[in-house]
Amino acid sequence: MGLTEYFRERQGKALDKVYEKAYEKVIDYIESNILDGHFEVGDKLPSERELSQMLSVSRNSVREGIRILEVIGVISSQHGIGNYIADHFDKTLVQVMTMMYALEKMTYNEIREFRYAVEFQAVVLAMDNISHEQIEKLKANLEVLENSADEEEQVISDKMIHYTIVEASGNRLVMANYLALAKIMDNFIRETRSKIMTNERKSMTFQGIHRHLVEAICNRDLELGKRALDEHFVYICKNMDT
Repeated sequence: MGLTEYFRERQGKALDKVYEKAYEKVIDYIESNILDGHFEVGDKLPSERELSQMLSVSRNSVREGIRILEVIGVISSQHGIGNYIADHFDKTLVQVMTMMYALEKMTYNEIREFRYAVEFQAVVLAMDNISHEQIEKLKANLEVLENSADEEEQVISDKMIHYTIVEASGNRLVMANYLALAKIMDNFIRETRSKIMTNERKSMTFQGIHRHLVEAICNRDLELGKRALDEHFVYICKNMDT
């Protein structure tokens, strides 16, 4: 699905057909040039007047097409200078995906299953790609999780352990999906996480699971990492139901 088809589907209302086709021509032109490699990050687009003449559309249609692409982060507009292909990939992708997941009203199970798949792949990739600095970061956050009496500090260290593992995957798409999913999943598990953190027995179990996960990553033990990740998701689900 191209950008124009995507926006037409999300529009949800009838537009004037001539106007619709006009601004879509602008989006299609820029999209096709990006896909063909003619436009790269940092490249300046033709002026509004040039685009208007090239595509036989009004300058208002050019502005509308550019405005849409700017909103989703494909284009960066600099007043008085021009329009450029933007380098906002990570931030833009996370924002768009977060909104789309929310709009589609994904269930907790759908989000959990997909997040598990994303983190599973992150664990696999991290075995080969994790750096010494990231290993030290994992150990430091595990120490806070195990020793801090402050619930907020424990929550942050828990999140940072997962974030660091995903970061260590070295894959930007894995990271973007994780960040988008984590934002939404937080709304589902905030109460469950607090229930675990404030119960000494449950908190000890939770910490032990994270120790297994961190040790597996640090020792590049893939099988232990898979088991620890399974254990983590099963434990969260179990406490969602109690």
